[in-house]
Amino acid sequence: MIRRKLFLKVTLFAAVFSLGIVTAFPQGVSQQMRQQQQQQQQMLQMQNMVQALTKVMERAQNMVANLEQRLQNLPENAKMAIEQHRNLQHMGEAMERVADNMKQNIERFQEMAQNRELTQNQAMNKEIKGLQVALGKVTEDMEDVIALLESIAKRLGDGN
Repeated sequence: MIRRKLFLKVTLFAAVFSLGIVTAFPQGVSQQMRQQQQQQQQMLQMQNMVQALTKVMERAQNMVANLEQRLQNLPENAKMAIEQHRNLQHMGEAMERVADNMKQNIERFQEMAQNRELTQNQAMNKEIKGLQVALGKVTEDMEDVIALLESIAKRLGDGN
């Protein structure tokens, strides 16, 4: 009788333990799949930011080139207009450098975000996601800044 009870307890324990292993395995797999999907989304977002910053750089380059051309066409007695064009030109060049630096930082961030050791740590993963959000905001702000600079350059060109 005692042996039967012991046998039933051991069998029940083995069954419960086996069930725990079987149910834990799919959870581990699904968690791993979710992490991979999150990493893929992060990489896609980073690539989009890099593309946006590349466009900011190109827009800044075009604006600077247009300003240089207009600057050459201004009469020498239009000192105020010349100074405004030069200031705007310098701001455009600075935006181009900032966009290039941000693009390089995002590329470095992508490498960091792919490091499994970093992303396994929940606290670090949370901070990495926070950094990604902040970089996204900066990218959007830079797009806004270049749009404003282009608008100002257009108004300067129109004489308004």
